[in-house]
Amino acid sequence: MNKNLLAILILVIFLAGCVAPKSQLTTLGNNQPANSGKTIAVALGKCTPGPVDLVNYGDKGKRLANCFVEYPGEPSRQDKSYYIIEDICGQFTKKFMENVLGQPIVKVVPSPISGLYNCSYYFNDKDYVMLVMDYLNVADQKKGREFIGHKIMVDKNIPMENFYAVQENGLINTIYLVLGPEKFISIERSSAQVLPGDQVLQFAEKLGAEIKNYK
Repeated sequence: MNKNLLAILILVIFLAGCVAPKSQLTTLGNNQPANSGKTIAVALGKCTPGPVDLVNYGDKGKRLANCFVEYPGEPSRQDKSYYIIEDICGQFTKKFMENVLGQPIVKVVPSPISGLYNCSYYFNDKDYVMLVMDYLNVADQKKGREFIGHKIMVDKNIPMENFYAVQENGLINTIYLVLGPEKFISIERSSAQVLPGDQVLQFAEKLGAEIKNYK
């Protein structure tokens, strides 16, 4: 079998067998329109910048005015860029996400599975939006999505490299914010009722504006 075809088939099988923490392909309900036209209110700048203690870190983190927390840099880095690391909940804090989403979050839940880097932000007992960081090939993600019938789109309003997968029923499934050729953050939802229609794109646009200079 052709190696490229085999790689794509493996990727599709992997995606199809995943749940929310790893690029979920759950078919979202078809009772929500693809475009709602609603606007999300945003109120950034609610934190006092400064050092913050981090669990299992000797050095302090850096809290920004937008409530995002930058973790200590690695000595091996050859540039001055901030690299998003595996502790998603620690960096994308509850307050940061509330500001970007424009609505309160009742609880924040990190991945219960070791080796999966994600954080779920709950609006109530069941509805949540999840940020997932993966070290996977971006081109393969696109091929895998197309293989199962999803259409790949790009949002020009997101100020960083991105793409999103649209299901055959017209609903947006997953949005990808690309940090590098083999590193990205994807936006997942518990259902189509969470950030329906264009609201999820508006959220991605605001989130992208905050992390556009990160790797």
